[in-house]
Amino acid sequence: MPKPLLFSIIFFIGEIFSFFIFKLTDYSLAKNWEMKINRPTVKGILERLFLFLSLVYGIPQAFIAFGAIKIATRFTDKSSKISHDYFFIGNITSLLIAVLYLAVWRAILNI
Repeated sequence: MPKPLLFSIIFFIGEIFSFFIFKLTDYSLAKNWEMKINRPTVKGILERLFLFLSLVYGIPQAFIAFGAIKIATRFTDKSSKISHDYFFIGNITSLLIAVLYLAVWRAILNI
């Protein structure tokens, strides 16, 4: 089985399980049951995709960048919550795209 297909299958199945685990956790803590994908759900998917890709491709420095982004969103003005989310999603998406570039690079060069 090709590695990108295996990666996608593992990630997709894991995200389905994760979705229900987090929904059950939310229900048990806040008695809130909503079967919708909201902003925190998308952030979590992006985080796990970035971290999984970083682990698969052996890029430990990505964890430093990830931690820096998470910390940076905590040190700004709390009254602008949307800008925190956009900052985080934009930065993690940029890092994710860079890791995907590396994956393409390694696939082309057979590294």
